[in-house]
Amino acid sequence: MLLPASKSPPKSTGNREGEESITAAPFQGLPGLLQHHESIQQLSPGSGTGCATTYNTEDNAAALLTPSTLGTSPCISRQGNGIFEAHLSEEPGNNQLFEAQGPFSAADATYATSWTLEQPIKLLEFDLFLFRHFVEAVSKLLDLHDPEIHSARIVPHLALRNVGLMKALLALSARHFSLGEGQRGDFSCTPCEKADVENDGDSAVVRSLAAKYYTESLHYLKSAIHHPSHTQSLDLVAAAILISTYEMIDGSTPNWKRRIEGIFWIQQFQDIDGDCKGLRSALWWAWLQQDTWSALLERRRILSIWKPGKEIASLTAPELARYTWYLLGQCVNYTSQEESQVDAVRRADRGSELLHMLKEWREALPPEYNPLPLTSEENVFPAIWVNPASYAAALQIQSLSLVLVVSHHPSLGCIANDRRPNHVLAAAMKIICGIAKSVHADDLAANIVSINCLYEAANFLYDEHEQLALLDLLDLFQQRLRWPERSLRKEVELHYSKNAFDTMVI
Repeated sequence: MLLPASKSPPKSTGNREGEESITAAPFQGLPGLLQHHESIQQLSPGSGTGCATTYNTEDNAAALLTPSTLGTSPCISRQGNGIFEAHLSEEPGNNQLFEAQGPFSAADATYATSWTLEQPIKLLEFDLFLFRHFVEAVSKLLDLHDPEIHSARIVPHLALRNVGLMKALLALSARHFSLGEGQRGDFSCTPCEKADVENDGDSAVVRSLAAKYYTESLHYLKSAIHHPSHTQSLDLVAAAILISTYEMIDGSTPNWKRRIEGIFWIQQFQDIDGDCKGLRSALWWAWLQQDTWSALLERRRILSIWKPGKEIASLTAPELARYTWYLLGQCVNYTSQEESQVDAVRRADRGSELLHMLKEWREALPPEYNPLPLTSEENVFPAIWVNPASYAAALQIQSLSLVLVVSHHPSLGCIANDRRPNHVLAAAMKIICGIAKSVHADDLAANIVSINCLYEAANFLYDEHEQLALLDLLDLFQQRLRWPERSLRKEVELHYSKNAFDTMVI
């Protein structure tokens, strides 16, 4: 779910109490996406005195878990500066606040130390609005390749009985809602809720609320991680996934990278992988998507070493769409700095193996992956319409995977004076760009896949007319996704200029 940009993490300017700071360098995941890290003031959960305590969203998100913590005890315990550090005196089970007969807002649950509740949380006013916004809009970001839509169907019910998961859900929903107008008309709400949205939606209020819930969700996770019954909880994985998604779209690059690694170790501890069923599987694949984009921007290997148990030919149509994330992960490994050190013979063999896997996937596609009729008068990258959007995105991901392998294969590497693989790259770019032209403007997940594929594959276009068409597409998607703080067009133009200069020199 992220766009590779610069190859080194941005430096944070730090936060001052009561003020908002902006990172100096652009976020290298989602490009330039509102990189503010708020310092928020709230009542200290442990004091009960009413004294204000400043929570810094950057400082409160150190490493989630490490291999050493998982192997030392039956419960995961990390003391020091980990994000799950908590006061050991806090014990779960104090459900009094949530057993009240009347409804209350999740914002009032600051002092609760319980994890799982006997009674469902009853949300009020804007929290209820954010809850519904997650179910009907934000969950699509996680459910793009999940035919059973677990994030929309299962996670909300779990959150109603889990404070930490609810805080994470509301944080992500509020942060997504603060990005703009895109999803506000997707569902109805009461006149009171509409008034709240109109008054607060365009201001920093919603964003501050998102930061508040984000920090509070970390507090609950810190407390819960010390108790054996919670370390095996699927709610813990779901909450961590929602938090990492929040950090992804918030631009908290260091936090997001650490969270991805932490989730990996939690899933290892719970024996969760891509062959699991139900929500366990859905959460693993959602994590793999984030790890794959993160690894691509860092030019590292993905963390997962899991291999699918099924043959490609035996996969169903939805499973084939999801499988492209495994393929892309393997191709990202191939482009990593680690594997680039392998000798040319082994590297060529591995590249040929990946090309065979990509071809096998393409040959296994059922008819529903074929493009549907669409009127297009464009000569450069005619629009391609594939329905549903998950299948279209899968074709883009497979095409990007092909571009990565061909451009890094020792025998096929595409350099300025070697155009042998250009016909393969051209065909892949036509699919990426053609599908991008038919993506619905309101489909956040599909738009993110498109802009990532466009940006990463842009390096391998040499025709001037195609370059201009791709630059226009980047502008379009940047406007749709409300990423104003960077110009992707200028970054790609600089690459094209450098490439043209290198060609002249050669």
